[in-house]
Amino acid sequence: MRPIVCSFDPVGVPFVFDSRRESFEFLREAISEPVPGLENCNAFDPRSLGVPWSTSLPAAAQCKYWKEAEDAAATMMDRIVSASAGEQGSLPSEMANSKLKAAKRLELLDTSVSAPMNMFPAANGPRARIMAEANLLIFMHDDVVESTEEMTIIDSALADLVGLDNKGANILWKNSIFNEFSRETIKEDPVVGPLFLKGILNWVRHTREQLPASMKFKTLREYIIYRIGDFAVDFCDAAIMLTCKIHLTPFEMEPLEKLHKLYMTHFSLTNDLYSYNKELHAMKQTGAALVNAVKVLENILGVSMQAAKVILRAFLWDLEAQVDEEFKRLSATGLSPGQFRFARGMIEVLAGNTFYSATCVRYAKLVTA
Repeated sequence: MRPIVCSFDPVGVPFVFDSRRESFEFLREAISEPVPGLENCNAFDPRSLGVPWSTSLPAAAQCKYWKEAEDAAATMMDRIVSASAGEQGSLPSEMANSKLKAAKRLELLDTSVSAPMNMFPAANGPRARIMAEANLLIFMHDDVVESTEEMTIIDSALADLVGLDNKGANILWKNSIFNEFSRETIKEDPVVGPLFLKGILNWVRHTREQLPASMKFKTLREYIIYRIGDFAVDFCDAAIMLTCKIHLTPFEMEPLEKLHKLYMTHFSLTNDLYSYNKELHAMKQTGAALVNAVKVLENILGVSMQAAKVILRAFLWDLEAQVDEEFKRLSATGLSPGQFRFARGMIEVLAGNTFYSATCVRYAKLVTA
């Protein structure tokens, strides 16, 4: 297991488990016995590690190749910070501050490994490395886009697509760092690799096109529709396929549509719940837009921040019951092996995202007692 640096609960309301209901049994079984598809994982009950676990998900899984992922992220980070200004693109502002640079580097490396190793735990060694590299590029861009329009490495890659109708397999990317990452990804998986790269760049385009600072949401459902679009859906789908070594066409994804919507809703709102204090701090410090379900509920219902967090946690519990019910229904409908693996992969992501969020230095450092 990768060492845990910290853990926290953003709400402080324990989950009351209904012992009559058995949910997500394959996760529970993986703690004590082999489960097909999780050969590259360590499955565990977060509560046994002292991690607050207010969810019906009985366990989480972590990729065994997290050390390889750490090495890959650190190597890419070293290359980025030592590159020329034009090659490295815009970096998080802390990287230019001698007093903050070291801590920011550690935070980015921790996040870039912890997120994919817990959310997409089925990866083998080479794919674990790719996932860490991709997340480093994504998290660095995410920090930059909060406060500036200056181009990052993946902004420059997006610019290379202008005027092209190409999935990314044959493009010679101008940025050598992204070009090398692209070649590594496509060599590992020529089918899913291009979809994975396209998913990253679709998300980058979204971050630059949306103007959330001017947005007002009348209902939580209206916000969820926006939020799912903001949450790199294409990238997350491709990441499941890449790490599970499967490929589904859009037609094959259709039977999973309801489960997929529930999954993306839980995925994005869990992120909102745990990252709220970080986003609130960014708004106060830099003027970054605060677009978060906690704030939306505060505004719509006229309640306090704490009350909004409690309501959001209850909403997530209800979503988990719906996810479990839909997964059980699908399991009895004769899905193909690839469809079943993807459906199960979505649940593995939800468990991993909850564990990642509860142990994330990026989030926990701004939560006060």
